[in-house]
Amino acid sequence: MVGFHTKHNSNHRIPFCRHWQAGNQTCRFRLLFPEGLSEVKRLRTCLLFCTVAALLLPFGSVAGRAQKKTATKTDGEITQAMNGIKTESVSGHLRFLSDDLLEGRGPGTRGAELAAKYIASQFEQYGLIPAANGTYFQNVPITNTKADRSTVLYAEAGGKRETLTYAEEFTAQSGLAETLTRIDGVEVVFVGYGITAPEFNWDDYKGVDVKGKVVMSLVNEPASNDPKFFAGKALTYYGRWAYKYEEAARHGAKGVLLVHTTESATYPWLVVQSSNTGNRSELVRDANSPPVVELKSWITYDAAVRFAKLGGQDFQAIEKQAQTREFKPVPLGIKVTCNLKSQVSTLNSPNVAGLVRGSDPKLKDEYVVFTAHYDHLGMRETNPGDKIYNGAIDNASGVAALLAVAEAVAKMKTPPKRSVLFVSVTAEEQGLLGAQYYTEHPLFPLVKTVGNINLDEVNVWGKTTDFIPMGAERSTLGQLIERLAKQQNLTLKPEQFPEKGSYFRSDHFCFAKVGVPCVSLSMGVDVVGKPAGWGKGRFEEFNRTDYHQPTDEIQADWDMSGTAQHAQFAFLITVTLANQPTPPEWNAGESFKNARDAMRKSN
Repeated sequence: MVGFHTKHNSNHRIPFCRHWQAGNQTCRFRLLFPEGLSEVKRLRTCLLFCTVAALLLPFGSVAGRAQKKTATKTDGEITQAMNGIKTESVSGHLRFLSDDLLEGRGPGTRGAELAAKYIASQFEQYGLIPAANGTYFQNVPITNTKADRSTVLYAEAGGKRETLTYAEEFTAQSGLAETLTRIDGVEVVFVGYGITAPEFNWDDYKGVDVKGKVVMSLVNEPASNDPKFFAGKALTYYGRWAYKYEEAARHGAKGVLLVHTTESATYPWLVVQSSNTGNRSELVRDANSPPVVELKSWITYDAAVRFAKLGGQDFQAIEKQAQTREFKPVPLGIKVTCNLKSQVSTLNSPNVAGLVRGSDPKLKDEYVVFTAHYDHLGMRETNPGDKIYNGAIDNASGVAALLAVAEAVAKMKTPPKRSVLFVSVTAEEQGLLGAQYYTEHPLFPLVKTVGNINLDEVNVWGKTTDFIPMGAERSTLGQLIERLAKQQNLTLKPEQFPEKGSYFRSDHFCFAKVGVPCVSLSMGVDVVGKPAGWGKGRFEEFNRTDYHQPTDEIQADWDMSGTAQHAQFAFLITVTLANQPTPPEWNAGESFKNARDAMRKSN
């Protein structure tokens, strides 16, 4: 519920007189009584009414009653708009966006174009303002690469060779988006977790120059139960695969071999296959782009063991050494070759952006940005059977909820005080590219962007008594959401699988990196009418069998009432944030606070 504060006004109209002047307690009015009353009686009656009014002021003044009435009316409008988000408000969009017709919504494909135009048509119908230079489309220039499936990767040492099979034992991507990437007899160095973290006194690259070499790196980060050391069991950005590539490039490496295990990656090899053997995308590079490695590769754990053994190393032994600060990089004594041929193309895959202009004369120039990515993995023609990666939960569900929220906000008679920008971003599955492009080319100043609300995977298994506002604890957004949850009789829970590092795996993270407080509203796990643990088990099952697979499509046993509840709570958070007097702030000690402070100093 939104609170309103009105200063006490000394002049109030009351039913008995035209003006009340509290300063000298006199009435300057023509009494609204019959003319037959004597002047004395009029005065006595007036004084009686005025005295009663004055006595009542401390306990509930007319101003207080007027304030309550206004607040109730406005809060009632918000509640009415929130309750107007029905199950069918979300489910209809979800069914269309995840339909086979859209062919998995891969960036640059016909299916993704259909999705983008569908979202824009809904924005137009709701009356949202085209936010990208007069259109709903912010074009994101992307380079697409697709590796030749005949590519092989092999290692040699002492006249012997170990050869890996593409997709089954390794994946490969050209970091520079070249048609031919030549890794020809390049030395391999094992760099443990590939982390340089001065704040934890940790350096996996110490003492060894890896410039021009290929590094082999473990996924994830050193095991810890100490929340002050790599956040304990929770995954930090240092554990993400994207960081491994970035850090290797900063050290001048030519390529990276990421060693996969289901435990360390938090998903099976099937996900690596589906995510890395089709089209892979990057933002078009220019002179200001950061360095990248030429070869981005994943290999299976068994392949890493065989490569190390070929060079005379015990992989389990050096893997154990990598758990300590004393670890030093280990040359594996092998040289790898991978001549990677790729199909390369460029495309524009748009972010879709629509604006609801704020109602407050000053605050309307501040913005709440609401995001959900509409892309998924497209099609795999080589798949036996089902070739379409529909991405129903990931993330047709999030876009469907975004559209429902956008409609509800747009239909409010009194728009929120701040402007609300709805952006359905592209190429999230390719590394948060659409959101990254937005934060590098914002449609409205980031310094005026007070917060980002993100949806990625909305609940489709029924209403819950809880929600997981991922990242809310990092800023004062957490206090706002906690207050709203109590009003809605909802319990807030921390991230259920912190070891997955989900905070760093969706579009809100791009906003965090540039200093904008953000939250990704994740589904709850306590499903109404189901036994304890049922919801968490269902989500774990989805991650195990359907995540980034063709089976992520609408199921007959889904309870779509959960999608409406998810959208309603997201709406309430968004409108409350847009109305509150002061913007949220990062909590003290939060690393993203530095970016926010620097942004404000430069403006």
